[in-house]
Amino acid sequence: MEQPIYEIPDSVLQLIQNGEREYRIIDYSPQKEMDNNQSMAYFLELIGCQQDNIVADYGTQVILCHLDYPQTMVVDAGGFGDFFSHGYSVKEYENL
Repeated sequence: MEQPIYEIPDSVLQLIQNGEREYRIIDYSPQKEMDNNQSMAYFLELIGCQQDNIVADYGTQVILCHLDYPQTMVVDAGGFGDFFSHGYSVKEYENL
């Protein structure tokens, strides 16, 4: 079995500081089989996202903020062709 790959920020704060970029989780463990909605929830859990960081949650798209920064971040979850490989695209917007 392949080693899991978790290329994600350590926190919501780091996600915002990193700006626009792509992240991914590739994990072939049976318990990591997820659709895009589930993978987004898992991503948010891993980065320690709290309810006060979430401006809007549309399932596979989430708009995040942090009190220390004026910009908002839009995160889109998508797959890489199977239920074990997940990608996250982050775009930055001012005062969304």
